[in-house]
Amino acid sequence: MNNTDYIRLSFPVNPAYVSTARLTASSIANRIRLDVDETEDIKTAVSEACIYIIKRSAAFAGNHFEICFMPQVGEMSVEISAQDNRDLQNVSGEEMSLMMIKALVDKFDITKPTQDQISITMVKKHKETAFD
Repeated sequence: MNNTDYIRLSFPVNPAYVSTARLTASSIANRIRLDVDETEDIKTAVSEACIYIIKRSAAFAGNHFEICFMPQVGEMSVEISAQDNRDLQNVSGEEMSLMMIKALVDKFDITKPTQDQISITMVKKHKETAFD
């Protein structure tokens, strides 16, 4: 595996596809040898982030959300993005899911790369490399 490996998937904004995103996260985590607890953490974080993104972008007809998995030795980065034209200041109702994601991963960021897009970036490190 090299530093340019990545897996990019696009899903309709529909909660039915969250399980597919979870399964993909699990498969990639297994490939880079995250342990069982780390794999469960990243699967749960991916689920919560997908649901958060789906809720924020559901108003856009025919919209899709994208997930990009970037596995590296000892860690996995995940970016989930979709169309959304609301401010990030409007996150108080979903604060619990964001707090859960932050507790499950080593790095977390939510941004608005453009005015009509939202992006969640997470990194889960293998516990043996987390404190290097």
